[in-house]
Amino acid sequence: MVENDAYSVLDNAKVGKFQRRLAVTAALGPFTDAFNEFGASISLIAVGILFHLPPVLVAAATAAYWVGVAAGAILGGIASDAIGRKQIFLYDTIGMAVFAVISAIATGYISYFLARLALGIFIGMDYAAAVPLLSEYSPSKKRGGLLSTEKLFFMFGTIATVVIGMAFTYYVGVLLAWRYDFLIAAIPAIILFGLRFDMPASLRWAKASGRKDLIPKILKKLHKEGIDIDPETVKVDKPQSIKENIHEFFNSKNKKTVAYIFWIGAAYALTVNLVSVYASTVLENLGATSFFAEEGTLIIDIVGTFGVILTLIVVDRIGRRLMGLFGFVLGAIPLTVLIVADVYHAMTIPLVISMFGLFFFINVGLVGTLQYLPAAEVSTTKSRGLAVGWEKLFEFGLALPALTLYAYIGLFYSFIYDAIMVIIGGIVLYFLSFETKNRSLERNAMEAEKKHTKSREGKSKTVQETKRID
Repeated sequence: MVENDAYSVLDNAKVGKFQRRLAVTAALGPFTDAFNEFGASISLIAVGILFHLPPVLVAAATAAYWVGVAAGAILGGIASDAIGRKQIFLYDTIGMAVFAVISAIATGYISYFLARLALGIFIGMDYAAAVPLLSEYSPSKKRGGLLSTEKLFFMFGTIATVVIGMAFTYYVGVLLAWRYDFLIAAIPAIILFGLRFDMPASLRWAKASGRKDLIPKILKKLHKEGIDIDPETVKVDKPQSIKENIHEFFNSKNKKTVAYIFWIGAAYALTVNLVSVYASTVLENLGATSFFAEEGTLIIDIVGTFGVILTLIVVDRIGRRLMGLFGFVLGAIPLTVLIVADVYHAMTIPLVISMFGLFFFINVGLVGTLQYLPAAEVSTTKSRGLAVGWEKLFEFGLALPALTLYAYIGLFYSFIYDAIMVIIGGIVLYFLSFETKNRSLERNAMEAEKKHTKSREGKSKTVQETKRID
């Protein structure tokens, strides 16, 4: 099938083997992220004992990974807009594998800290290349579901690392379990290099970046996948410098889009970590053994995964705005139940597991899945990598401040804070966002600019009317 518009072939295509394979190879990056992020929780006790560390240095090593992801996402985003998605998408897997192994064999605090930091950087770079590449090849009517596989595989990675960590803790003890866990984390990255090697570069990126030399190679690979595009319809744009790419995202016409992408990453980071990080601690404080607390955490993660699956199925039918609003606001319900239970001294292990699970189903299932979409859908091709990095900068960069706040104000006030914050988060997100389902990426980018233009015109009219009255 040959159509006049190069992009219309991609936007109107049916989801086939190529799109599914690309979605899985892109989503194995978040799988590896989850394996390393939550595998680190297994290492906390052991690292402190083995390396004779005070709690503050153990926490710093944990934070190093998040800082690395945030920094890597921004740097990787700028790089993927400048040199292409495919280069980052392929070669970051080597860094992911190497530094997972170095983390596993670390013999001292410095080597462990630096390995975690470097690993985070490569994970962050992967997000900034994989998400844009997947969005740029996804059919418009199925793009939300395909991008949602990123979160689905993240949850699979979370569940896998908890199960494997529990098994290794049982068989080899806590002082060795974390090393095996990190060694296993290198395996998906190694497999990824092979799976990604023959994937085509982004046609949208090549066209927007003036890479005429890449077009025939890309079209040839797409032809093998059953996607035929007339070369005559692919007219390359004028190349831009890195500075121009950055300015295309950070400019006055785009400030509402920048705020929208910032807010979904920031608001999610400032609400989800109470459950994702402190669930096992809360259960242990209620009398659960460490092993049972891990089982409880596993149940919560599984319930959250069903929320992700639900979102994957319905996101292209219901749309992004309402799901984002409900994903935040409805999260206040289980938190309110826990506040009341705490006030009346009715907090129990089954209640905590069920309410934390419900919160994960709502918050992680809806918001956590949707967070991959705005940056990929409302930005231009020349700034899409940076847009993804911008979201990840706050999702990971605000995780540590959120955890510090929870530790400072205590569990009860953390419940109150989260209950208020999810309501604020949902309302603000609704007013910043606009619907993007069933639209091409180019139309969404134009729509984002129109929203800002209308907002400015409305303010200008108000000012003029005020002057007339005066």
